[in-house]
Amino acid sequence: MNDTHDQPLKAAGFSPREETPPEAGTAANQRPRWVVPGLVALSVAALLVFFILPTWIDSSDTPTVPADSSAQRGGAEAKAGSGTGATTEDTERSPFAEAQQQKLRKAAQDALQVVLEAQEALQTFGVENWAPEAYLEAVAIAESGDESYRQRQFTEAALSYQEAAAALAQLEDSIPERSENARASARSAIEAGDSQTATSEKNLLAMLAPNDPELPLLADRIAAIPAVTSALQEAEEAAQKGDTGAAVAAATAGQTADPQHEGVAAALARYREADIDARFRLAMSEGYNALEDEQFQSAASAFRRAEKIRPGATEPQAALNELATAETAWQLRQLAQKGAALEGEEAWGDAVDTYQEALEIDNTLIFARDGIARATPRAELADALASVLEEPARLVDARALKAAETLLADALAATPRGPLLDQQTTELSDLLTWAKTPVTITLTSDSQTDVTLLRVKRLGTFASTQLTLRPGSYTALGVRNGYRDVRINFDIKPGGETVIDVRCQEAI
Repeated sequence: MNDTHDQPLKAAGFSPREETPPEAGTAANQRPRWVVPGLVALSVAALLVFFILPTWIDSSDTPTVPADSSAQRGGAEAKAGSGTGATTEDTERSPFAEAQQQKLRKAAQDALQVVLEAQEALQTFGVENWAPEAYLEAVAIAESGDESYRQRQFTEAALSYQEAAAALAQLEDSIPERSENARASARSAIEAGDSQTATSEKNLLAMLAPNDPELPLLADRIAAIPAVTSALQEAEEAAQKGDTGAAVAAATAGQTADPQHEGVAAALARYREADIDARFRLAMSEGYNALEDEQFQSAASAFRRAEKIRPGATEPQAALNELATAETAWQLRQLAQKGAALEGEEAWGDAVDTYQEALEIDNTLIFARDGIARATPRAELADALASVLEEPARLVDARALKAAETLLADALAATPRGPLLDQQTTELSDLLTWAKTPVTITLTSDSQTDVTLLRVKRLGTFASTQLTLRPGSYTALGVRNGYRDVRINFDIKPGGETVIDVRCQEAI
């Protein structure tokens, strides 16, 4: 194939004259002396053209294209003669035949024009770079049409030109698909980190679709390939070391460099999920460790943190439920231990309150019910003992004394016993002994005041009298007409000598 294949096809010019030899063009630039006579001769030739040319136009219809060799010219002339059936008699053709010949010639030229336009359009898109073989094949078909044209085989020439035009049109029609393929290949190469292929495909897209809006984006993405590759490598290394947080940070940097990178987006999603999973498992593990150590507040905090890390996960709520159950069980154990300790300390009232608190949490608790049944009578006994011991004067009353004696019997029979109960029993026993030991006292008056020993008896008027009374607190009341009443409180203690003076001395 000769060098003409690399050049655009051009429409062949037609002239009744033979081509001007190259030497003629050169001589014309020298203005010889015979220029004026030559102009006169040209005028005469013009007259001949107008009047004689129509009769021999057929002999000059062959396109003026450079011949390859004298042999090719001879073959072409022989073929032209045989193809048209030319004879000496055919030199002058009929107007109808001439018109048909011109029509075929015009059709061939029109077909050639389509080829030239398609060729020019394809060269604008750089067809030699993306379809050189197909393009050269189409050019070769067009050149075969040129050969037929030179041999005046216009029908064959038109068919060749049409075939070449169809081949070129097919190439032009493939531009959108080729553009899409180049765009897709550039994206794939970017995803693969292949800068060279991505650049090549981007440049091809620029030829096929110079106004493609994605070209600037592809250029930016290609420029970001080194940064993306480095970020992905760093993320993978961090992930292999178990540092999911660092992997997420590195992948995020890669996505910042190329937000359109699907591989980076997938890797970032994967590392984020791995990081969420790692933080979730860590929080759950911390929660269960704290739960095992009965660090309930820390456990609850860890489980709630896990719930925030992975919203909607069922594990944190299940762990919180387990925590609540464990915390309740621990609290009940604490109350049971506290109740037993209070019983051991003989703080029976506090023990009852503790067991009652446990029943408020779970009213089916056996230890709490048994504890209340055990501690309540002891608490009542303790309260009664404390009340008698705090007010020994009440034992002056016979009924109070009788109740105290019954209380002492109950205290002596109570089990289990403890230091406090023994101490209270001893104190009450001593108090009863003290309350039942008679003491002689002396009362003095003025023989005019009526004296009554409250809760004991009326003594009347006297100057001096003696009584035997049990120890305790007493009150003597003195009444006299015309005088203000007097009230004297006094205590009687065993082993002591008591003299009480009762008289009304303040006149009214």
